[in-house]
Order: sequence, then C-alpha cells, then structure tokens
Amino acid sequence: MRTSWVAPAVGALMVLAGAGATWQQGGDQPLTVSAVRLYRPASGTTTIEGVCELRLSALPAVAGQQVRYRFEVAVFDSAGLELQREGWARAVPPTVAGAAGATAMESFEFSAAPGLYRVRLRAVPESGTTIERDVEVRAFSGRPAMSDLALGTGASRAVSDTEMIEPGEFRRAGLAMRTAPVPRLSPTEAALTYYAEVYPWAGAAPAGELRVDVVGNDGRSIVSTPARAVQVGPQGGITRGSIDLTGLPEGSYRLRLRMRLGDSSLVADAPFRMGALTVAAADLAATPAGAADDPFAGASEARLDTLYAPVELILDARSEGGVYGNLSVDGKRRFLREFWRRRNPTPGSATNQAMADFYRQVAYANSAFQQGRVAAMPGWRTDRGRIYLRHGRPEEMLQRPVASPRAYEVWKYTRDRGYWYVFLDRNSMGDYELIATNDRREPGRQEWESLIGSEGADDVKRFLGLSTTTSSEPD
Repeated sequence: MRTSWVAPAVGALMVLAGAGATWQQGGDQPLTVSAVRLYRPASGTTTIEGVCELRLSALPAVAGQQVRYRFEVAVFDSAGLELQREGWARAVPPTVAGAAGATAMESFEFSAAPGLYRVRLRAVPESGTTIERDVEVRAFSGRPAMSDLALGTGASRAVSDTEMIEPGEFRRAGLAMRTAPVPRLSPTEAALTYYAEVYPWAGAAPAGELRVDVVGNDGRSIVSTPARAVQVGPQGGITRGSIDLTGLPEGSYRLRLRMRLGDSSLVADAPFRMGALTVAAADLAATPAGAADDPFAGASEARLDTLYAPVELILDARSEGGVYGNLSVDGKRRFLREFWRRRNPTPGSATNQAMADFYRQVAYANSAFQQGRVAAMPGWRTDRGRIYLRHGRPEEMLQRPVASPRAYEVWKYTRDRGYWYVFLDRNSMGDYELIATNDRREPGRQEWESLIGSEGADDVKRFLGLSTTTSSEPD
C-alpha cells in the first residue's frame, strides 16, 4: 500500500542537498529505510519514494501461525505538526515468516513543498514490542539539476506507473523494478538497474555523455562502463539502464552515474550489495549428485516432461530426437534413464555426475538468464541459456552493459570449433537476443550491424579478430 499527499511548506527552509542524497537508515536494525526524491517542475514539489525493509524475526511469532502486524507511516513538518498518517494490516504466512533471514518490504510515497520533514515508521505486532523509526528528508528547495538515483533488481517494462504496484517496487516512466533500502545482488542475479531524472536549467547543453561506475568502500572505481551519448530535451529527461555485475566479489558498493552536459557535470550515486553464492532451490536442481535412488522413479508425467524439456538442447537429433513425445509415462521414464545411462562418466555407479551437473546448469541458467517480469520465459529457454547449456561458460566474453543504442554481449568459445555469439539487449531490460553467430545451427541476422550500431559492430569485430568486411565460419 502506498500513501500519497501534498505536504505544505511549514517552518524554515533547509539548504538543498545535492543529487545523490538518497537517505537510508540502519543496517543491522530491524527496520531499515531509504528513499529517493524526484522533482516536479510544474508544481515545484518533490515526490518522495520510500521503501522499508522489516526483519520478520524481530516480530513475535507462534510456530505454525501467521505473523500479523500493522504498518504505519506518519509525516510531520519541521515544527512537529502531523500532516498525514496512513496504516495497513499485514499477515505473513508461517512458512515465509519462519525462513532464515526473511524480511517484508513496505513502500510509501508523498509529495511535499520545499522544507524539512520527519517520517515516522511503525510496525505494530498483535502482541509484543512495536518497532519504530524516525527519519528526516528534505524536499528540494528549488529546481535541482538531477534527481536522486534509484537502484533495483528484476527490472521489466511496466504498462502503468500506478496500477498494481507491489510493496518494495519502484515504477516510473514504464520501468518497474524491485528495490530495497540497499538492493542485494547475487552471483546468479547480478543485473543492477538504475533510474534518474534530469531537469535542465537555462542554458544547459542538450547533448552530453553518461558513464556508470561501481565504486568500492575505498572510493576507487572497480567497474567502469564506456561513456555513451545522451540527449536531454528542454523539458528534461530520464536516464535508465542495467549493468551486469556477474563476477563482482561479495561486498558493499555504490553505483555512480556521471553525466556531462557541456561544461556541467552531474553526479548521483546509491549503495548496493553483492551477496555470496547460494544454491537456488530450483525444481530442476532437485536431483542431487550422489543420489542412490532412481531420480525418475515415481515421478509424475508433468515432472518427467519438465526434466526432459531442456534435454532436447543436448540430445542427438538423428537418433534420439522426436521419440519422447510419443511415449507412455513408463516409456518416458525409461527414455530418460537410458539417455543419462549412456552419458554416465562412471558406468554402473549410482552417481551420474553428468546428469547432476546438467540440471545444476539448468538451475543456474534459470537464475542468470531469466527474461520477463514473472519468469514468463525460464532462463534455459532464452538465447543465452540455450548456448550456455550446449557449450558451457565461454572462454572469453565481451560485455557492454551501457552501450548505444543498446547493451550487448559477445561470447567466444576457443575450445569448441571457434564458435562465437553476439547477443543484443533488445528492450534495455536485460532481454538479450542472439543477433549474430558463426554457428550454422543457429539463425543469424544479416542486418545485425545496423541493430548494434557502427561503433558496436567495430567493437565486436575487433574482439573476434574479424575484418571490417568479412566474417569467418567454422568448418
């Protein structure tokens, strides 16, 4: 649930904080908070988007029962006058509330005239101690050059900025992303999405360039993307994108945007964290290495079909293709047993490492290459997922997460007949599509160079060692 109101200006005006002044509270606290400020030139007000993360273990719980609480948001002006109060009830299922490290996300939003405001947040359980936190936020005192920076994960295109907004969701200008006081990435979900607004001033240059950096705790840049051209109209504009941080070590970082418009430089940054590698509880990873039991015994037909689907990417089409779909349930079970028996690196052993490794790769692909807002396309079915399951990790990779006109990746396999693949982020939301390859089993596009732009095409060719006029194909 979100609150929305306009708070009038009361009390003394405060000095405007610069862009990137995203505020946050806590760290090890049971309730952590952050917000971003977005300016509305037409009204001279500031829209404040807040997100809270509540640690459920801090609330009293009875085994097997729901955790119930009421969440309240109140806003006060600088003189202590309460301007608005809003609250709503929550009920968390016991299976969720009892999970290790489980948290609940809450969101709020309000519009405010210039001034200083205090936001009081309260989680009131049915019994036990109330969790309460006060934070202060300044509405912009005048037209800023840039909004605060919003970061999130799981981004997708949104139909509307207002309909069905979930707690912990940031939605602006057709972009929807999951957010948190400090967004957390993982090695299998390593795409960080950013959003900021630019408000041109009189005489501002209409064109410039944007660069994205990942900064460590020591202030040094760890990842830096190539500068890309940007255009900002007289009414303002937005900058948004996604950067793939696969391989970034566990730790705390800041994402920093640097935009140059003529002689002016705008900077905004916000924190995020990269977590440690954990094993996803994916359905396809349910067959562990070393299991003594037959993984297909007793499986339903739906389960067998789920286990078979990605196998089509690696089977021998001449001898094994077109067979499975015409079999009975028992026949499908025998097919899968025989398929993996032939590929067992240690015949006769109860442990089939090839099978266990394959389904782990499927689970990884589902996490790393998932496309669509609600996993409409599982990762193994995407172009990148398909190539990953067939060939594994590429020996060499070129990643351009912030590129004009769109982000792209190039995968090169030096051990497997010299295959290479070019993927383009077709909608700037991480949905990568294969647009060029020298693998004759895969469809390519004759116009791929125009899709990626002349600079991108030259960049790809230099990486692959191709001439600017010819391409190479493996024999």
